[in-house]
Amino acid sequence: MRQAAPVAAVLGGLLGLAGATAGLRAGIEPFATWYYQFAWYSVLLGLDGAAAWSGASGRKGEFLLLGRPRHLASLLSWSAVVWYFFELWNFRLQNWYYINMPHGAVLRWASTALAFGTVLPAIFLTAALLDRAGLARRLQWRPLPVSARALTRIQVAGAIMVVLVLAWPRYCFPLVWAAVALLVEPWVYARAPRRSLLHDLSIGQPGRVLRLLAGGALVGFVWELLNIGARAKWIYTVPFFEHLKLFEMPLPGFFGFPPFAVECFVLWQALVVLGLGVPRFGRRRSRSAAGRGSAGVLAVGCCVLVSLGMDARTVASLQPRLADLDIDAASLEEQGIDVFRLAAAQPAAIARLANVDDSLAVSWVERARLATMRGIGVEGVQALAVAGGNSLAALAAADPARLVSELERATGRDLVAARVRVWIRGARRLTGG
Repeated sequence: MRQAAPVAAVLGGLLGLAGATAGLRAGIEPFATWYYQFAWYSVLLGLDGAAAWSGASGRKGEFLLLGRPRHLASLLSWSAVVWYFFELWNFRLQNWYYINMPHGAVLRWASTALAFGTVLPAIFLTAALLDRAGLARRLQWRPLPVSARALTRIQVAGAIMVVLVLAWPRYCFPLVWAAVALLVEPWVYARAPRRSLLHDLSIGQPGRVLRLLAGGALVGFVWELLNIGARAKWIYTVPFFEHLKLFEMPLPGFFGFPPFAVECFVLWQALVVLGLGVPRFGRRRSRSAAGRGSAGVLAVGCCVLVSLGMDARTVASLQPRLADLDIDAASLEEQGIDVFRLAAAQPAAIARLANVDDSLAVSWVERARLATMRGIGVEGVQALAVAGGNSLAALAAADPARLVSELERATGRDLVAARVRVWIRGARRLTGG
């Protein structure tokens, strides 16, 4: 009986992932837009079931997450806060942006928070399973001396990295995935050594660090895999690496996931030491209810402010709607046709369904293809029309620098040139240009 629940969780996760994927491929909402959320929570369920089945929690049949609801709620909540913190960094970096996001701020912010809530659980579950598999569990190496001077030097290195990232983000952006850990880890070590990775290294036991690094690499691959097919997703515009990609991620970018996993672990341990995070093992550190409440209110307020900033700076497009593209929505919606289905349809079929002439159907399909291609969206289509590039062929033939200049002149606002280059490359792939 003890093993029945873990097996059911694994099967439930697999069925959830399969169902979400089927919905995505069929273009069925909400799976098509929120595929990432449906898929990742299914994966987490399956991983937690696998951890319980294997005994990764220390006892077979015991869930790492589902077995401790307070820990699970704390981990999901603070996971979202942690990733909003990195979204704040991206206002300066401009390394990624979001497309085809839902309309309505509350819906958009809720779906975003749900996605961000998967980050820490995914990393920790994967590391626990790697531990159960025996990865580096008995590995020993020469102890690393950790003195007060060494701790200070580590924090100084982290502070220098922060300055470099903020001052020269185009060249120093990779440092963000190590800077925060270097700043925070010595603080954790000084207050709760056994929660510190530096403590592990000081006694010559690198296993936990290595499992986090390996887990980060595995989880990063799955993050990108589950992102690629969703309608609402992110696109990278990493300097110097805009072309050679696996999924949406530039190939060198995958080297950032291992240190990012370590950074997430360090931040979580800091939250536990502060008495804000509920640990999986051991008692929660004492902190007044007023202190926890104040921290929670502050965290929520910061997340709302970052969400407002994301809407202004990194949410590049909302889901295009037929009416917003000056397409007769009524005649198509009755047939179950949205902008994405229209973009994939043949003009002759649309002409028959909507009872319009072929030339009008061609223009509708062309507009839909442009709006859905690489998240150009309604505003992008309108701006391209003003700039004279309102077709895939015209976009594919455009010079990136000249088009950016024309779009900025037409819209009266600054544009991120890297995003326009994403549009042009997408149009060239579609048209064979």
